[in-house]
Amino acid sequence: MQCLFGAYRGRWQGNIVLKGQPVAINDCQQAMALGIAMVPEDRKKDGIVPVMSVAQNITLAVLDRFSGLFSSLDDAREQDVIRQSIAHLKVKTASQDLAIARLSGGNQQKAVLAKRLLLNPDVLILDEPTRGIDIGAKYKIYKFINQLAKKGMAIIVISSELP
Repeated sequence: MQCLFGAYRGRWQGNIVLKGQPVAINDCQQAMALGIAMVPEDRKKDGIVPVMSVAQNITLAVLDRFSGLFSSLDDAREQDVIRQSIAHLKVKTASQDLAIARLSGGNQQKAVLAKRLLLNPDVLILDEPTRGIDIGAKYKIYKFINQLAKKGMAIIVISSELP
């Protein structure tokens, strides 16, 4: 999946067809520009910046959307998006300013998912989306994945879990 998303260049070969057109993906930026987002298998290594806040982690990939005059951030717009994302994915946190590393694995994963959804992808790749999280969080994440699929989002799930 990392090859498909442009995060890993191995000796892989194949064709990618997106919306009926062949595409070549050379890096993650290009994949995101094509409407592909990925939640990585190892959230601690590839999904979060542990010392940054929950809020900063959620908007990290879309900071350019909040650029205001003279390249300053439109803090009010960013805060609104952060609050909506936390509520929408039901991320349990004492504060959006809390370091994301202090959250449970399930809530970290929801924040990573929120970050990727802000990219408004057409295709969402979820590599082991419930790895290392409790059963309650697993249920919520799978329920949310099903809601996204019902809304028409293409979803690729890679999972070692049978259900």
